[in-house]
Formats: sequence, C-alpha cells, structure tokens
Amino acid sequence: MLSNQHSYEDCLSHSIKSEWTVDDCFQDRNFDFSKRFLPYRIAGVDGITCLNDDEKLKLNQILGNSYCHVFAFVEEYIIPLVMDQAREDVYGDETRLRYLLRFAHDETKHQDMLKRAMSQIDEGLGVECGVIPGREDVAEVVLGKSKLAGLLLTSLIEWFTHLHYVEHVRAYDDLDPLFQDILKYHWIDEAQHAKADSLMILETIKDMSEADRLKAIDELLELGGAIDGLLAHQMELDLEALEKVITRTLSADEKAEIRTHQQRSYRWTFLVSGLEHLKFVEVIEEVAKGGNEKIVATALALAA
Repeated sequence: MLSNQHSYEDCLSHSIKSEWTVDDCFQDRNFDFSKRFLPYRIAGVDGITCLNDDEKLKLNQILGNSYCHVFAFVEEYIIPLVMDQAREDVYGDETRLRYLLRFAHDETKHQDMLKRAMSQIDEGLGVECGVIPGREDVAEVVLGKSKLAGLLLTSLIEWFTHLHYVEHVRAYDDLDPLFQDILKYHWIDEAQHAKADSLMILETIKDMSEADRLKAIDELLELGGAIDGLLAHQMELDLEALEKVITRTLSADEKAEIRTHQQRSYRWTFLVSGLEHLKFVEVIEEVAKGGNEKIVATALALAA
C-alpha cells in the first residue's frame, strides 16, 4: 500500500537535508561540446545512418537542449497544482503545508536551472535551437482536467525522471559533466516529489467513485496523446536546428530516417519509460482496478 511507504514528515526532512541551489549545480561551468549530453537510450541517435559521427554528436546536444525545454514546458502546470494542494489545508497539517511550499519552490528552481542550461547550449552551438511555444496554454489544459489526472501526470513525470538518471545517466563517465549534474540535481528533488505525489493521490481518491478514478486515468492518457503531439512538433524544430549547426540541407529521405529514430526515442523518454515504471504501475493499481490495462495498452501502442 502506498500509504504505508511515505509521509510528509519524511519528505520534508529529506528536502531540508538535500537542499541545493542552481549555482551549486553550475559552479560557473560551461558545457563541453566535445562530449555527448544524453546517453544512448534517451538520445536515440546511434542507429541513424545518414549522419556521420560529428553530426550525431551535434544532434545529441540539440536533443539535450530539447530535453531541458520539454521538462520546463510540461512541468509549468505543477507549480499551481501543488500550490492549490497546499491551500486546501493551510491551517491543518503544518508539516504537509511546509513540504508542499518547498515542493512548489523546487519546481521554480528547476525552471531557472533548465532555462540557464538552454541559454548556454544555444551559445555553445552558435544557433538558437527552436522550441515548442505555448507553455502557459498547455498548463491551462492540464489544470482544466481533474485534479487526479494532474497528479497522475506529475507522478508519471517524476518517476521517469528518476529512471532516466539512475538507470541511464549516473553510470556513464563519457557524458558532459555539467549536463550530467543538471539531471542529477533534478533527480534529487523529483525522487522526493514522487513520494509526495503518492500521498496527494491517496488523499484525492479517498472519496472518489471507481468510475471517476477510471475517468481520471482516461484523462491522463488524453494528456499523454497531447504530449506526443508536442514532441512531434519539437522533432521538426530539432531538424531545423540540426541543419543550421551542420550547415547542410537534409534530404527528405534523411529527415524521414531521423524522424523514425527520434519519434521512438522521444516517446520512450517522455511517455513509455514512465508508463512502464514499476512504481507508477503501483500508483495506478492503487487508484483503480483495471487502470493498468489502459496504461499497458497505451505503452505498447507508443512503443510499437
């Protein structure tokens, strides 16, 4: 049971002990553009045959910029979502309130860190990498869904953040050290946030009917479909940036090959890796019987 695993007191204690600043992460460093930013599993560029090794390196770095942007973009809604949760019980559990305020502060800190990274990557590559617009509009869409759907999306994001760093970034010694640290510091907070998500989800579902719980899972999958569309848009902007960086025009066939690889990697990175995460599966099992059947079917379709 999720309720037996976490507490706001533990979350608050860990948050205080592990507190960091954006300057702690950057330490006046810049990126090393002779190194990859993302590991093979996340970047997905290795199998592309139409690019040489230097071009693959540049695409990897462009994707590092996009990775930062997509996180900052999608996580925009989390700050008001968590603040709403904190306001629900302002004069109740002081430990819960203190932690949720720290949670919201962490998310603003992540926005600052990721935006600083993107600015330095643009400068280092010598081009302004295109990024999908409309962050506030997307946040409004997410917040327009049920509270449970928003919390489930948050849990999904934070569990795949955990997986990305622990299983695919931490062990590599040939990635750019600064980019590696950005993902490390992001993970430090998100690993704790994921536990708080479970607590808020349990509070939310307590008085909900099974039908409403299943509806929230459907809303989550609708949001996943919208994210998939945003990733397709970002992929086109990545191709434009790549042409600028490598100073050549890609043929239609080359673009088609790159899209095939990038769609697979983007879907795994920002959707499938979360939908399949064992901890997220556990969350869905707690929310509603039959919920994981919907989740598994969606993950299989996206991974096909």
